[in-house]
Order: sequence, then C-alpha cells, then structure tokens
Amino acid sequence: KDRDQQGKNAGEKDKALAEIGHYVFFDTRLSFNQSKSCGSCHDPRFAFTDGYRRSITASGENLKHNAPSLINIAGQYYFDWANPAMTTLEKQHERPLFNEHPVEMGVKGNEINVLNRLKKDSLYRELFSRAYPVSKDPIDFDHIIKCIAAFVRTLHSFQSPYDRFMNGDTTALSSTAKSGKALFFSRSLNCSSCHPPPLFTTAGITKNTDSIYFNTGLYNVSFLNRYPSSDNGLGSYTGSSTDDGRFKTPSLRNVSLTAPYMHDGSIGTLEEVVDMYARGGRNISLGPFAGDGKENKNKDSRIRGFIISSTEKTCLISFLYSLADSTVLNNPAFRNPFDLFNK
Repeated sequence: KDRDQQGKNAGEKDKALAEIGHYVFFDTRLSFNQSKSCGSCHDPRFAFTDGYRRSITASGENLKHNAPSLINIAGQYYFDWANPAMTTLEKQHERPLFNEHPVEMGVKGNEINVLNRLKKDSLYRELFSRAYPVSKDPIDFDHIIKCIAAFVRTLHSFQSPYDRFMNGDTTALSSTAKSGKALFFSRSLNCSSCHPPPLFTTAGITKNTDSIYFNTGLYNVSFLNRYPSSDNGLGSYTGSSTDDGRFKTPSLRNVSLTAPYMHDGSIGTLEEVVDMYARGGRNISLGPFAGDGKENKNKDSRIRGFIISSTEKTCLISFLYSLADSTVLNNPAFRNPFDLFNK
C-alpha cells in the first residue's frame, strides 16, 4: 500500500510538473528578447519540428542542425544529433536555454530578467507554488527545466496506421504500404537495421553509441573522407577522425510530417532520401562541399546501396507515410495553450 501511494504521489507530481511545462514550453517570455519559445523550433503542427533546414535562434542566427521531432523522444537514450553526453532530457534542455555560440533562447546573462517575467505571472506563481510547496522561491531554472522535461515526456504517438495494422487491423495499411513494409524490413534494403521498431531508431533500443551514431555517406568534402568542418558530428566531441560525420539515427515516426531531412536539413523530400541510400551515399558535384559520399571511407558498412524500381520506391514511401500519427497534429494536450486562449 505504501508503494502504491508513493507511485500515486509520484504520478501526481509528474502531472503537475507537465502542466507547468506545457505552458513554459510555448512561452516566448523564456527567451531573452521574448521572440522564441521551445515550441518555435518544435511546433506540434510539424510533429514538433519546425519545417526549416536549420532552426533559427532568438537572435536570428541559424543553428547547426535541423530540429528533430520530440514525439516519443523520452523513449530514447540519447537526445542530441552529435553530443553523446546528452543522456537525459533535463541535460538536453540546458543547451537551448543557456547556449551562447550560437545563442538559442539567450537566457545566459539574462537570467534575472527572464525569471522576473515568469514570476510576475499569477498563474505561474500558483502552479509552481503548488508543485514545489516547500520551496521559498519555486520559480527557478532547475524547476523550469524539470517541468519542460515532464511535458516532453508526455509527447507520445502510437496511433499511426502502422500501429493499427500491428495491433490487428489488417485494413489499416494499403496494399502499397504493405509491400513497402516488406521492403523496409527486407535484407536487401536493410532499413530496419538502423530504424528498428517500435521507435524506428536504434537510439530507442541501445545505449551503445556505435549502434546509434552513423556516417551515412551524406558528405565527402574534397574526397578527404570529411564532413563540413563546421559540423562534423560525433567527431567534434570525441576527437577521433573515424567519428567524423557520425550523427544520431533519428526516429522515422511521423517522418512524412518532418521535412526537410538529415541532421542539417539538406535533403528536401523522402524520395531524395531513398535515392541517396539506394546510391550508397550522396554525390555533390559543385561548391565547397563537393565530393562523393559513396566513397567516404568512414561511411558505415550498412550503407552499401541497393537496387529499387520506381514502383518499389513508391511502395516504400507509402509505408513511411503509414508511420504518421495524425492525432499528434490535433491532440489538444499538445497544442500551444496561448493560442487556445486567443481563440
């Protein structure tokens, strides 16, 4: 009984934190100039991405990376495209708040101003006091980060046509999508070796970084087995040349809603993504990043290319579309609460 009560209390605590986090996540007052919120880069209308190649900071700069979807992110072991130290949501949330190069939310150096804005809000005062009743000053960044993480942990999506099919609804997938499913899990295409269910990323099934961060042959700058020096992935953290170009495998859930693709948003459509993998790497013929990724010696051995007909490609992409859960776009628990107030 004591354990049951403890579990109930913990559940109520998580619910209270997530309620606050839902507001703070979408609150532009959390950025130094009140221009951006977490929801600016992770918008529910785009399955918690933003539709840009690379996200834009509160100061108008481009970030290094394409914004990944936050749906089901809590089920993964790593939370950053390239930094293996980001193993908790709380740790990951520190970066957009306090990062300086580039500035993201721009809180660093503006902590007092940002906190004072939130402290002036009567709703926040009530909710934080209720969630942290023994704290003399409950609205602080430690609590804010915990609340945002609690909200992000509520972002689940398992009602796609694929899920309904796997739960016994044989009509949930079209014949085309069923053929695509067979291709996806086939030995010849080998998609599922990096994108295994249920989350369709290895980051959801292992803590082994060698099984999560891959060089996919996206670049081979000047044929030197390099990715762009400004963003060379895991190698920038480990210092190892063999880690150059290795990035986290993203989830394919809701992938049809989250274009553009790859860590830097440099591929615009799923058709182009399939073409790149079929070729075994991307060839860039002109410009500063010219080189053939197929020949990158650091490319993972699983990226070996394959033959796929136009009909098969249509089937494969139809299957990828079946991983989209439309309830994500319409779930009131995911929407911007400030927009709701204005309706």
